[in-house]
Parts: sequence; structure tokens; C-alpha cells
Amino acid sequence: MTNFIPFNQIDISYLKTSLNQQLDSTQALITQLEAQKNSSWQQIIAPLQAQLYTLNQAWGLVGHLQSVKDSPELRTLHEEFLPKLTELYVNLGQNQALYKHVQTIKDIEYSQLNTEQKKVIDNELRDFKLSGITLPSEQQQQFKTIQNQLSELATQFEHNVLDATDSYSRSATIDELVGVPEDSLALYKAMAEQEQQEGYKITLHMPSYLPIMQYCSNRQLREELYEAYVTRASELSNAAKFDNGGLIGKILALRLEKAQLLGFNNYAELSLFNKMADTPSQVLDFLHQLAIKSRPYAEQDLAELKAYALQIDGITELSAWDIPYYSEKLQQHKYSYSSNELKQYFPLPKVFSGLFNLIGQLYSLKLVLNKEMSVWHSDVSAYDIIQNGQVSGHIYFDLYARDGKQPGAWMNSAQDRNIDSKDKHLPIAYVICNFTKPVGDKPSLLTFDDVQTLFHEMGHALHHLLTVVDNSSISGINGVEWDAVELPSQFMEYFAWDYAILKTITAHIDSGEVLPQELFDKVLAARHYQSGLQMLRQLEFSIYDLQLHSTFNPATDNYLTELNRVREQIAVLIPPSYNRFANSFAHIFAGGYAAGYYSYKWAEVLACDVFSVFDGVSGSKLSELGAQLQRTILSQGGVRPMMENFVAFMGREPQIDALLKYSGIK
Repeated sequence: MTNFIPFNQIDISYLKTSLNQQLDSTQALITQLEAQKNSSWQQIIAPLQAQLYTLNQAWGLVGHLQSVKDSPELRTLHEEFLPKLTELYVNLGQNQALYKHVQTIKDIEYSQLNTEQKKVIDNELRDFKLSGITLPSEQQQQFKTIQNQLSELATQFEHNVLDATDSYSRSATIDELVGVPEDSLALYKAMAEQEQQEGYKITLHMPSYLPIMQYCSNRQLREELYEAYVTRASELSNAAKFDNGGLIGKILALRLEKAQLLGFNNYAELSLFNKMADTPSQVLDFLHQLAIKSRPYAEQDLAELKAYALQIDGITELSAWDIPYYSEKLQQHKYSYSSNELKQYFPLPKVFSGLFNLIGQLYSLKLVLNKEMSVWHSDVSAYDIIQNGQVSGHIYFDLYARDGKQPGAWMNSAQDRNIDSKDKHLPIAYVICNFTKPVGDKPSLLTFDDVQTLFHEMGHALHHLLTVVDNSSISGINGVEWDAVELPSQFMEYFAWDYAILKTITAHIDSGEVLPQELFDKVLAARHYQSGLQMLRQLEFSIYDLQLHSTFNPATDNYLTELNRVREQIAVLIPPSYNRFANSFAHIFAGGYAAGYYSYKWAEVLACDVFSVFDGVSGSKLSELGAQLQRTILSQGGVRPMMENFVAFMGREPQIDALLKYSGIK
């Protein structure tokens, strides 16, 4: 049974009532289970999981609405309930009576449980230990305090990034915007008109920011916007009240304290405890080896860019705000096409229909528009997932940038698959992006990067939606090692480079013509354009993250000094000293990637390896491989380790060759 979320009825009162009810019900159940004398799956685990499922749905809804439709009222609600939820979960993780129940089930009933149930029991016992169940009472209290503080700091960090991004805007004249494409100018003009302003309005949201950095010949404006963007949420920004600098040191210190309480040397060791990788040194070796292989390519990329900027504009010193501009110019010069020219072939409705067709080929799925599902904004659309003639899940798409919406792109769970003797909950996914909104009667046009982003998030959604696991704590992406969750998403991205697929997702905005082979050949020739620079940039982020959470000492070291140290070691172009990238690095300070940003590269090894089997395949063979991938990896949830899933599909362990090949690195 699917109970759709009644977004058209949801207000603060609805959310507050729901959370209070679920908190009360959860606490009452815990009290009841503590007094329970018998320990069995049906008497302890089943009722507890069912109640926590409902509570998580209620709390997840608040987090979702905050990310797509933020408001002061939502923040107040979040601030009111965050300490209550954090306290409940920490207390649950340190509940001796429940811990003894689970241990007894492990000792007595374990052999009679099915594979899913055994995995749940194993995970529960592991999580009890990672919640400090074996600590003395004084240290347990210390652990609780740390968890509460970390929850609050992560929320504040995320709010500051959003508020700092929203706080900046400037008006511009047409003379300042020379070189900016027409569709971007139309967006700027529409934004100004919405505010009853003359001229053009520019913001730091990506659909506004990026076209200026890539196309605007006004170097002064590029520098101004670059500085505003890279100083967001810092003491140097136009709105210094949103400075995240002080929060970073506190977050790192608390994470270290938490890890050491649990017996780890540092937070990186704690983070890796549940991942595919074994030790921080193993991951750092992996990253540094990639950096060594990539650096000559990055140096060559930069030298070529410098020479070109000098040749066409006499630029003797290339600055950070020049890189996107001359990269775009050089790409046009070398490969005779522009990103804007390519964009005209990717109207969103056509991309959607082609993507849906690909998903149908791979996994025998249909996506059917469902107008009965209520939504939180007029931009949003909802679809049923049909497999074997049955509805197997649902998906929401919220794809356009707007104020009050977190930047970036992500997939999140609206509802996990959970099937037991009483209820049947089908999986529901949110796919959120920040593409350029349609202006007038023309559809949104996607850049090629946007197309890959949409494919990426759809890969996550399919991992969530295709699960056949009935227990929510290990269904979909739940329970999957964090450094493996990017496998399905990055795998999907590679289909955007297949010309047979591209023909199904392209139709020129004016002529309706599919992407010509000649233009695709140029795009393909440019596939590895500046791949060295791009690889080093991601490795810089990954190494910085891991160093912060392993060798870095929050009591004596400075996070900016550490960032500069990593840059000097890894980067080929050092940004200006005012660059405060770390202050908006929400992935590691407010998201799930603390000591885990390397997961993108780690999983890319897996994704490239898997895609190499699909490369160039079509027709029935594509469907056959898709069914095999679904059976061995996408449907498995967190029931077994990803390495076992990978070997079940590939017949061997991962190899790095495909990653180097697809990255243009030998």
C-alpha cells in the first residue's frame, strides 16, 4: 500500500503534530520493550523497526522541505525537534535492556532467522557499540553531548551556506554582460523583472553564476563574482554573519573526541569502520597514486590554457576567475564547438523521454506521470515506476534552481521499501537538481554537465527503487557501504557518452534535429579535455577531507593552513589567499561524506569497471546485462558486502584500468 505524502495539506502544524505523535509512540514502545521478558525477532526487532520507520518518515519530511523550500518557520521547527530526535537515537543506541535483547536474539534465535534478518541483527550490534554502549556512564553522557552538538553544528553550517548564497545579488547592464548567451540573459532579465528592477539581476546560484564565469568577456565582473562565490559563508563574505569558520574547528574537535571515546585513533578510522576501504593510509595511498598519474596531464592542461590566454588576450598571469572563461574559449578553438551550441540539443522534456527509454531498456521499467500525487512546488512532477505490469515505486523530480532551495543536486528517500506481515511500503525517491528554469514558452535547456548530473542522480534513484529487500534498514541504498553508494550513479553517467543513447535524448530547440554525428565526434574528442585538472581538483578535496579527519589536530592546527598545504602538494594552480572553499564544503561538514569524500573516486573505479561491460552494447544484450546488474547489485540493498555483489556481476575483484581509460590517463 502506498500512502502518498499529502504535500498540499502539510504546514508547520501538521509537521509538529506528526513529530510529537511519533516521538511519544516511539518512547512508549521503548519503555514497553525494556520490560519485555522474552527476546525474539517478532517481539523486539519487528515492532521497534516498524515504529522507527514511521518516525524516520516524519523527520525526513522536515529535512526534505528544508532543502527545497526553506522558511524561518521550518528552521524553528527543525531547531525545536533536532535535540529531541538526537537524544532519542543516542539513548536508543545506549539502551542496555534493548542491547541485551538483541544479544540474546543473536545467541539463541540467529540460526532460525533469514538472511535479511541476520544482517539486521549484525548491524544492530555493531551500531550499539558505535553508540558507546560499552562505555562507562560518565563517558556515555559525554558521547550524548557530542552527538547533540554535532547535529546542531551541521544544521547551522548548511543554513549558513544557503543564506550566504541567497544573500548576494547584483544588478548589471547589458554592456557588462558581453559574451553571455541569450538564454542566460533572458534568465537575468526575468529575475530583475520579478523584483521590479531595471536591467539584469545576477546571483550566486549556479544557473546565474556559471554562464558569466564561462562566457562573459568582462574580466572585472568575473573576478567580482568569483570572489563573492568563494568567500561564501566566511568572514570575508558580503554577509559575514553567516561565517562557518568558527563552526569548522568545533566540528573537527568534536568528531575527534567522539572517535577517541570509541577507541579509534581519529575520526577517519571511525568513518572507515563501515566502508569498503580498510584504513586511512590505504585510501591516501590510492589517492596519491592517482595524483601522481594525473599531475603531468594537469600541468599540460594548465600550460596549454596559459599559452592560449596569452595568445588571444595578452593575459600574462592567469587567475582563478579566468580558468572557466579561457577553458570554454580554448575548447571552442580546439574542437570547434561551444558548450552553449551543444546545450541547444538538450531540451529537458526530450532528455527525460530518452532517459526513461534507456531505463526501460536496462531494467524493463516504465515511468508514468502521476498527477494525483501532490507536490511541494509547481516545478515538481511525480511518476509511478511500473515493472512487470505492477507499480513498484514512485519518484518526484524537482529540477529548477530557486531561492530557498539548497544548491547542488541529490537523490533522497521519500519512503524506503519496507514490507512485513502488516504493511507494504513501496520505495519513493526524490531527485533534486538546480537547472536553469524555463523562460517564457521555451523549455529548460540542459548543459552536457547537467545531462550527466541528471543521469547520476537517476542512478542513485534506481538503486533506491529497484531493491527487493523487505527490511527498510537494509533496503535500497540503506546499509550499503558509503564508499560504494556512488557506483550506480556514476555508472549511469557513462551512458551520456554513448551516441546511440544521445540520439534518443537530443532534439535541437529550433529544428528538432538530433545531435549530429559530426558534433558528437567533436564532443567525444574533447572528452578528456582538461581531465587532468578535473581529476586533481577532486583528489585535492578527497585528500584534504581525509587529512582533516586523521593527522590534523583541531586544537593546534588551522583548517585553512591545512587546505593550503594540501593545495601546494596537489594543485597546479593555487587560488587566491581569500579563497574560503572549505567554508561551504557541506559534503563533509554537513553531509554524510566526513572522511568519506574519497568515496567518489573509490566508487568510480567500480563504476567504470562495471560500465566497461556495457560499453557499446545495445538491444537484447543491453537488457540482458541490465537484468544481471539489477539482480546482483541494484536490488541487493545492504544485505551483503558490495565486494560480493561486484564479484557476483563481474566474476572478479575491481581493477583500476577502466577508470584511467575513461579519464584519459595512461
